[in-house]
Amino acid sequence: GTLTVTNLNSQSDASLKGNVETVTNAVNTVQQLKGVSFNWLGTGSKSYGVIAQDVEKVIPEIVSTDSNGIKAVNYQALSAFLIESIKELKAEIESLKQQIK
Repeated sequence: GTLTVTNLNSQSDASLKGNVETVTNAVNTVQQLKGVSFNWLGTGSKSYGVIAQDVEKVIPEIVSTDSNGIKAVNYQALSAFLIESIKELKAEIESLKQQIK
């Protein structure tokens, strides 16, 4: 189904978390994922995302499977890899700029 909300906030306070570590090797992880376009079989609606089985091979912790064997991806968790991969790429760009000078 479709859930439409005006705003969705997820608890993320530091006081609720333990063993906090920055995601590393994020670019390599993201490179192993594939963004896809597709049509939902039930409605034919066009959408975009990832395939859970593909993500499970790379980051199994963010994929869940229900009692019918249907897999779901925690897209919020995926954002940590996207954020850190951008930062890694930015650092690489800056390093290359320094080498050119």
